Amino acid sequence: MTIKKLAISVILITFAVNILMFTGIYYLTTSGFINFVSTSTKWKTLQLKINPEVKKTIVTKEIEEKITIKNLQSEIINAIKKLSPSVVSIVISKNLKIFIENPFDFFWWHIAEKKEKIGWWSGIIVTKDGYILTNKHVVQDPNADYTVVTSDGKILNVERIWIDPVLDLAVLKVNNRNWKPVWDLKPAEIKPLSEKVEVWQFVIAIWNALAQYSNTATFGIISALGRNLNDLDNETNSVYIGLYQTDAAINPWNSGGPLADINGRVIGINTAISAIWQWIWFSLPISKEFVNATLKSIEKYGKIIRPFLWIEFVDLNPSIAKTKWLTQPYWALIKKVLPNTPASKAWLKKGDIILKINNIDITLDHPLLYVLYTYLPWDKIELLIERNWELIKKEVVLSKLQF
Repeated sequence: MTIKKLAISVILITFAVNILMFTGIYYLTTSGFINFVSTSTKWKTLQLKINPEVKKTIVTKEIEEKITIKNLQSEIINAIKKLSPSVVSIVISKNLKIFIENPFDFFWWHIAEKKEKIGWWSGIIVTKDGYILTNKHVVQDPNADYTVVTSDGKILNVERIWIDPVLDLAVLKVNNRNWKPVWDLKPAEIKPLSEKVEVWQFVIAIWNALAQYSNTATFGIISALGRNLNDLDNETNSVYIGLYQTDAAINPWNSGGPLADINGRVIGINTAISAIWQWIWFSLPISKEFVNATLKSIEKYGKIIRPFLWIEFVDLNPSIAKTKWLTQPYWALIKKVLPNTPASKAWLKKGDIILKINNIDITLDHPLLYVLYTYLPWDKIELLIERNWELIKKEVVLSKLQF
């Protein structure tokens, strides 16, 4: 083949390829497969045609970039709608002595007992088959009877109550009015431990006031993390440390109800109002893993048993952190290691700073106690500690808290 013929062949092939390419593009454009409005629009459209899952990412990003008051209001409404069916009222009844006058009686009066409602509190459904979280101080009276009322007015009997030995927390197991098991309750979604809670993020508190004003809600922010309360009239022998402080209004009937994020996921249990500084409200931090460990303890041991490290620790303040070249706002500084305990066997020492438990940072939103309580006694955990400006890993087998 001569060079001339070869050149002509190449030209003809190139011409044919161009015709086919432009014909294909024309077809795709007119059929609506691709729209050349702009480079970004073309790219988005092409992605959507090839991979429909991309639509979720694109739409989510565009919504996040256009936050308005209307969108915020919708988010709040949706969050309350999502969580409300999981919030219950806990009605407390008790036999009270009353005086009855009777003119036909020789003494004109006599004493009788009558069951009266004496309190209304809140709780959170955490399983379909009737496990409910609330505060210990809500159900601490052994002589009282407790009934649960759901947001739609369904009345449930309390079969069993388990009390947390450390925190202001209790777990209830409920049945229907005929004492038959329930399987259709709406459990709340609970935030996993892997996600952060931040100061000034939006939060919502929901409760059933007086067992008749369901879906009562307040909206606000988290004002602080890691608060410790020493001014409470502590009749429950509970510790109040590492709490979330919020301005989402909480009243006495709100105890045991949820503190939720803007997505309607529970991040805490409303537990206290400061006795000294009124109108400051506090919640116990909880996570999905924390709740699962609590229920697993009940299933395994028949009661709530918390693991123990057998150390005394304090929050690491910023001044100490700076001397260690540490930037994290919260860690646990070991003040004392008790002898012949898992901590001493793992060679933990006074002055060690616990940075992580199994790769979970010990921070203001993940305090040591609440991360530790995502495990059970005899679980093995790995601690990352700082000792004399060195990072050291230590394995510890947790033991059982004993009194």
